[in-house]
Amino acid sequence: MRMKTVAIIGGSQTDTFKKIGEKRGIRVEHHNGKTGGGSVDSHFQWIINKADVVIILKGAIKHNSMWSVRELAEKKGKKIDYHNGFGASGAIDKALQLAYT
Repeated sequence: MRMKTVAIIGGSQTDTFKKIGEKRGIRVEHHNGKTGGGSVDSHFQWIINKADVVIILKGAIKHNSMWSVRELAEKKGKKIDYHNGFGASGAIDKALQLAYT
């Protein structure tokens, strides 16, 4: 079975997400959710393309970015879920449940 890739959108704990993901057997790609202008979709296209599963940290992302990520993930047929907290472990747990169901 190949290693699953999870995109976590929102927050600022890139290293923590990656370390916990590695310990649990998944590859984590992280985007802080900030776009800085321009096309919102273009900021997220690369990470959605790489991911098997997308987790959005609801409290750590602007609504405009959240809707853009959701739309891109749905268009690409990616599994998507939302995490209410900011914690890396909770987001990774949710990703694992989604990735292997």
